[in-house]
Amino acid sequence: PLVPYFECAFPRVHKPLGFSTSPSSKYTHWKQTIFYLDEAISICEGEEVTGTISCRPNPRNERDLDISLDISFDGTHSKLINKQVEYRLR
Repeated sequence: PLVPYFECAFPRVHKPLGFSTSPSSKYTHWKQTIFYLDEAISICEGEEVTGTISCRPNPRNERDLDISLDISFDGTHSKLINKQVEYRLR
């Protein structure tokens, strides 16, 4: 699975603050999402998965999200070339 997260900092305020949705960070209301792939890939230390994540409201219910992943990986043991995966977050 791919586990996307984000980190956010507000350093230019009276009391600097920030948070992370990383799996190793404290819980936030922002939640986390796991994107499962059709097949497992083996990633070795130092190898990198590249790609884009696109997110848009669902046309029938704008509170739902349609998410697209376009990913590539050229590793020692696994390869994905321009893999496109669609998800529906309800």
